[in-house]
Amino acid sequence: MKKIVTIGLGIVLLLLTACSPQPLQTIGTTKYYVAIGDKGKAQEHKTEDVTRYEYHLPGFDKNGEAENLTFTAGHELKQGAFLRIYYKKDEVITYEEVENEDIPEKAMDAINAEE
Repeated sequence: MKKIVTIGLGIVLLLLTACSPQPLQTIGTTKYYVAIGDKGKAQEHKTEDVTRYEYHLPGFDKNGEAENLTFTAGHELKQGAFLRIYYKKDEVITYEEVENEDIPEKAMDAINAEE
């Protein structure tokens, strides 16, 4: 009986995790918002035959508080694009492009003041 309950709970947890709209890696992160203004610095990795682009940008949370963020992308990011960056323990976890209306007002005010 205990075995059936344990397996049942495991299946329920697996289903809840799989159906979650939020990727697991973003849980517990702080969201920062940035505007891409400059081209990234190209970094060629000869062993992997790949070029990554490094960005150093000020990011702003929903309260307009700033954090200097450093991250890389597998392609050059679009000039003028806005990104939502997921940040945890002094590291950028992931990012996604967002529309300016998706950015909290205080963060957008800080981005506009920075430009």
